[in-house]
Amino acid sequence: MAGNFDKNGVLKAMMIALVATLAGLAILGWQYRQLEDKRLPALEEELERQKTEIERTSAQNTLGEFMTARMEENESLATLYLTENAVELERSGQFELLNGYNGYRVLSYEELEGGSFRFAVEVYLAERGELVEVITLRKILDSYYVDSVELAG
Repeated sequence: MAGNFDKNGVLKAMMIALVATLAGLAILGWQYRQLEDKRLPALEEELERQKTEIERTSAQNTLGEFMTARMEENESLATLYLTENAVELERSGQFELLNGYNGYRVLSYEELEGGSFRFAVEVYLAERGELVEVITLRKILDSYYVDSVELAG
């Protein structure tokens, strides 16, 4: 009878441990769902903000490379950053690709629909002082390209 008692005691202990484990898992699952319901929207918002920041940085890097090519009077390199639209604008005389640029400063930017960005850029010219250009960059595949350059004002 002692052997039988030990078997029943062990089975009872195992059943209690199993019930306690299942109850603990249920409580942890409930707590996790409560945290997820609160944190998921915040995480999604943060992820979207970081994605936008990465895209803006990529567009701004392309703008910097384009402006550096212009300052170095490297027409072939500067042209690589232009879309067909920008090439047509340059050919029609709406902006000058090379013009004795000494430097530039980004004044502001805005994100447009479709993953494009518009930058207001103060450009310093060798002989004519400074002017402000509005440069729009458009994403094509995984890279940004200058889609238009307009004089502000």
